[in-house]
Amino acid sequence: ATLAALVKAPSYLSPYGEHKEELLNRKDYILEKMAKSGYITERELQEAKKQNLKFQEILNPIKAPHFTLYVKDLLEKKYGREFLEQKGLKIYTTLDYDLQKEAEKIVKERAKQNEVFRAFNAALVALKVKTGEILAMVGSKDWFLNPYPENCTPGRNCLFDPKFNVVTSLPGRQPGSAFKPFVYATAFKKGYSDKTIVIDEKTNFGLWGGKPYIPQNYDGRFRGPVTLRQALAQSLNVPSVKVLAYLAGLEDSIKTAKELGITTLDKPSSFYGLSLVLGGGEVRLLDMVSAYGVFAREGKRIEPQVILKIEDSKGNIIEEPRPVAKRVLSSKIARLVSDILSDNNARAPMFGFNSPLYFKEFQVAAKTGTTDNFKDAWTIGYTPNLVVGVWVGNNDNSPMLKKPGVVLAGPIWHDFFEKATEKYKPEPFKNP
Repeated sequence: ATLAALVKAPSYLSPYGEHKEELLNRKDYILEKMAKSGYITERELQEAKKQNLKFQEILNPIKAPHFTLYVKDLLEKKYGREFLEQKGLKIYTTLDYDLQKEAEKIVKERAKQNEVFRAFNAALVALKVKTGEILAMVGSKDWFLNPYPENCTPGRNCLFDPKFNVVTSLPGRQPGSAFKPFVYATAFKKGYSDKTIVIDEKTNFGLWGGKPYIPQNYDGRFRGPVTLRQALAQSLNVPSVKVLAYLAGLEDSIKTAKELGITTLDKPSSFYGLSLVLGGGEVRLLDMVSAYGVFAREGKRIEPQVILKIEDSKGNIIEEPRPVAKRVLSSKIARLVSDILSDNNARAPMFGFNSPLYFKEFQVAAKTGTTDNFKDAWTIGYTPNLVVGVWVGNNDNSPMLKKPGVVLAGPIWHDFFEKATEKYKPEPFKNP
């Protein structure tokens, strides 16, 4: 009777989905029809209704769950669920499953260690630079855990939600200083260089939210005259606000970020104000990693790719995307940003010479981000053929202990990047 009940809508009524109760109700309806038609007695009907059905556990659980469901959602929006379920399609994706397994392992292990800092979740996404293909996607530290405490609603009301995909979901998270490269790139577009000097000093930028806006550097120090190379490499806040306010401009910086692939800055520029350069606007991790890929691609943008091809049941190809690279930034500026972000000597006064951003064997451009309230920690880095981003935090926006992105997200990023470059061999950056 249960099998007969499934026929009407096999996917919808699946005992492994959200509608198991509807399946069992339909099973009882079929048993009642059988009794009414004389195929079973009233006694047999009541006995059958009382039986507790046991469904076999799924022996092969979903693989790369956040990525798989992201692809499924994209295809359902494009083709419709019914078409996907009935046409016997073969869908070839961009996922590198060996790399995916490494990503899941590293995120899980490192996120567990981060719990001492009151950071209970983490996410990672990796893209192949030359094609925009998503190679690995981990939307939470462990899809298969079910840690909901009492009075916790799944979603952003929990410290950690295994099913929520931080990589792709909206609303996004604040990127902290990981947003700075877009502002510096805008200043470089206007003719300033990495040798341009600004003064790192206590500065009152006027009223913001009814209070004087007087930003501080992470270490509380001021350095006097610094070049834009030093300011970006060391992630100095006060010089960066000056770059936004006086050299790049708020409107143009938002425009640059959008051109590079940031999709979430849809409010008026006045909403963000000068705090934009310190990560005052919400972004998606996937957008950030894709946008950094523009620097790695020397100024060309490619939308993130998940599908290699789709075949129907007869082997006919019904979709085979050919990603098109669009120039959104000059190669000169993109190379300059990469040169600064990979300059370990320029970065060392703040991060040290052997931080998680540094690799002895090859050159990597990398940037961290930490929000003022310590709710989000980031590390994003790339070579000319691989770009990887990591977010650490809590789903419900609870603050972590006061540790920077290089401490919380940096080790996850470093471990994965080191593993990924065994296959995706690093190439040198071209000089600006």
